[in-house]
Parts: sequence; C-alpha cells; structure tokens
Amino acid sequence: MANPERDVIIIGAGPSGSRLAFRLARLGYAVLVLDRKEAAGEDICCTGIVSQQCVDDFGIDDGIILRRASSAKFVGPSGKYLRFSHDSLVACILDRPALDRALAGQARAAGAEYAFTTEVTVVEPGADGVRVRASCPGEEVIFDARAVVLANGFGSPLPRRLGMGAIKDVVTGAQARVVISGVDEVEVYFDRSLAPGGFAWLVPHNDSSGLAGLLTRYRPEQHLENLLSRLQAQGKIVSTEVEREYAAIPRGSLPLTCADRVLVLGEAAGQVKPTTGGGIYYGLLCADIAADCLEAAVNASDLSAARLSWYDRQWRARLGREIKVGNRLCRLYQRLGNGNIERLFQFARGAELPRFISDLEVLPFDWHGALASKLLKYLAINAPLRAAGNLLTRGRR
Repeated sequence: MANPERDVIIIGAGPSGSRLAFRLARLGYAVLVLDRKEAAGEDICCTGIVSQQCVDDFGIDDGIILRRASSAKFVGPSGKYLRFSHDSLVACILDRPALDRALAGQARAAGAEYAFTTEVTVVEPGADGVRVRASCPGEEVIFDARAVVLANGFGSPLPRRLGMGAIKDVVTGAQARVVISGVDEVEVYFDRSLAPGGFAWLVPHNDSSGLAGLLTRYRPEQHLENLLSRLQAQGKIVSTEVEREYAAIPRGSLPLTCADRVLVLGEAAGQVKPTTGGGIYYGLLCADIAADCLEAAVNASDLSAARLSWYDRQWRARLGREIKVGNRLCRLYQRLGNGNIERLFQFARGAELPRFISDLEVLPFDWHGALASKLLKYLAINAPLRAAGNLLTRGRR
C-alpha cells in the first residue's frame, strides 16, 4: 500500500458524501465513492425540507424543488392551530431522491468514481494508507486510499470499530407517501397520542401527493398507523394502504469524528438538527469543511488524527452550540403532556407569536438556537406587558 491508487474513498453516496466527492474531485484528487445501495437516491426516509438559504448556498437546481413554502400550521392536541408565516420564502420541499442523484451526477462530472452494491465491512488505517474491504454480489473486494471518509449514515458499526465511540441517543423517523386532499401547506402536529416525545407532519408536494410521518422514540409503526388513520378520517389523505419507511436518527454527536486517515461526516457523525431530525443542510456544510481539511492534509502528506482534528474543531464550532441547544429543547419538550402542550399553544396565541415570527427581518430556519434566543428576548419584554395589560383590563370591569 505504499502508493495507494486513490486519494480519498468516501463511504456513502448521500448528499454529504457526494458533495465532498464533488469538492475533492474538482480539485483533481482521485476519489471513489462506495455505497451498498444499487443507485444514488434509493431507500430514503426524509421529508426533504430545507431552507431557502440551503438552496442558495449549495446551488440546488429548481427542478429538484417540489414546492416552496412561506407558512405552516402548528396543530395542538385539541385540533386548534397556530399559523406561522413570513413574507420571504422560508423553506423548500425537495425531491430527496432527485437531490441525491443530482449531487452524485455533479461529483461524477467532476471526475469522482462511484461503485454501488458495495458494502464496506472493514476499514484498516495503516502507516501508508487505508485499506477498505467490501462485499459485492458474489465477491470480496479491496480498495486502497490515502484517506477514508465515513458518510454512510447513522447506525454503521465502523466508527465504533475504529475507536471513535457511538451515539447513544436515538429517535425513529416513520413516514409514508400519501395521496392528499385539500391540504395546501405544511401541517405539524404536537400531540403525544400521535408522536410521544416528538411531532408528526403532513407535507404536501403538490395538490394530490405528499408525505405523512412522525418522529418518536416509542412504537413508531403503531403511531404511524394511528396518524394515517386520523388523517384519513379527517379527509386529508385518501387511503392508509401506503408504503411505509423508517429510519433511525441520531440525537447528539459522535465523541470523535476524526482518527488517523479517517473522518466521519453527516448523520454518521451526528450532524443533524435534534429538534427536527433534518440533516441535509448540516451535512452539506460539514462536507465543505471536510473538503478544506482534506485538501490541506493531503497536500501536506499529513493525514494523522492530530492534523485532521481541524475538521472536528471547525464543524463543532459551527454547529456544536446549535446541537446542544436543540437537545435541551427536545428534553424539555419530552416532559410535556398534552395538557402542557395545549397551554403552551394558548400562551403562544396570547403572546402573538405568529406576529413575532412574521415581523422578523430574517427567519433563522436552520439556526434554532438563534431563533430561541430571539423568542426569549421577545417574551421577556412582551409577556410581562401583556400580563399587566390584562390585569388593568380586569380592574376596569
């Protein structure tokens, strides 16, 4: 392995893996992407909701956008809802399989190689490079490279085997493609009977199709069935006889995301919003950080853990606080019963939170810590004033 054939092997052809492959291949590095699936964009459980900022930052093509959104309904346990809207386009609903295919196509056009139906079983870092052992239909194959990036999603045993630890806090995303009726904007349901400790959603792609799903720790199959039955009873979906999909989603990050000649990227590293389970934008951001790190490390012929730790420091500096704040918000929310949730909806209505959101000059869709900070400042000023106003009004009666 004195002169590995490739500079970098990336395990995983999702958005973060393909974005990194594109960045490195464009710089002239020999890049190979390995994936156990038959093609990019297969076997995905994701709503595909990203911010307009994500679309702008990474040049996502309009043809991949199924719908743009500037509003959403948040529905409480009683069925009463708050409608949040903003003057600017806030979110885009992507065709997620098409996104994966487009990013892989972009990387291929830049010179990256792809090998599908190839499941990596062993990663062996050494003094001169990394050996990757994988199984293909009917044979075992070996690849050598100067460095390896694990971007193969959450649940892979490879980080743990390489001494990088494991993410212990996990939730499940459960989702179905549905035929919808009379729903023209995203609806989010906060109800412990539907999604204990999490939330549920109905996301229209167009006038007749969309996604219904939920995020929970408990019995996702049963709760998805309950959600579909309720939506059908309400006339919002046509049938419950639909294809279902499930995915484990990390809450929290991997203890280590670098080792000698190895980086971990995307959901495999825990680069996911704890509040929503969304990982597209964070994964793309971290792919660019990984590209900058690997470019410098390969050029310096130093792929030690010490050199690659720059990547770990940089992505945590960018996202670490957001992930910590998101985890705290999730832990607080998980303690609430439906009575508490309904009272929060009543409080939000009284505090005119929909107006607060619509009045924001910029809505930080991806940065929930920043949004929480703005919200607390608003409540600190306005909630006491509203309480005093209510007391004065009662006093006049």
